[in-house]
Amino acid sequence: MFNEGGLFSRIFGFLGQLIALNLLWIICSLPVITAGASTTALFYCTLKIHKDGDCRTFKDFFKSFQENFKQSTLVWLLLIIAAVVFFFLRKGVPSMPGIMPAVFSYLLVAVSIPLIMIALYIFPTVAAFDNKIPKLVMNALYFSIKNIIYTLAVAAITIAPMFFTLVDAKLFPVYLLIWMLCGFSLTALADSWFFWKLYKPYFPEAEEAKGYEDLETDQYVF
Repeated sequence: MFNEGGLFSRIFGFLGQLIALNLLWIICSLPVITAGASTTALFYCTLKIHKDGDCRTFKDFFKSFQENFKQSTLVWLLLIIAAVVFFFLRKGVPSMPGIMPAVFSYLLVAVSIPLIMIALYIFPTVAAFDNKIPKLVMNALYFSIKNIIYTLAVAAITIAPMFFTLVDAKLFPVYLLIWMLCGFSLTALADSWFFWKLYKPYFPEAEEAKGYEDLETDQYVF
């Protein structure tokens, strides 16, 4: 049972992999501006786990971090700008005259829903597909709409643990410890189960036969 390849060996190896990915994500996200690239790298690894059953933790993480750095950072900055603009618009709505506050409130809700859907899907989409940013954004929106049940599940898995962490003051230290150890990587792994289900049909199973000789076998392409 404790031998190499045994049940406990596989369990502890898997937990060690999650902890390593979690720490890599935290460390590489500390400059804040690199959080997009580190999130893409994290999803790259968790998608590979679902695809291949394993990943080369450090090598695959930094491979994706380097290759997707520019796109992921630009997407991250655009999301931050959108969030800041949305925040100030929301703060300014109550000061509008007449029925304008109600109109703009509904408008902001209508705009925020697709933005949230894109934000949930954009980094795993960047990790999985090789394309230009406008196409990747459209792909992220497409996948989020394609299966609303999956999107609701991803939203719940991503947002609910954070919410309970912030509102439960008594257990906050416990939650914080879990987040520091494996919370982020475990969330990404759970979300990636749904992402892989959506991405899998677009992965060419015979790259050489279809002219994709230069692509990595873990790179999904439309």
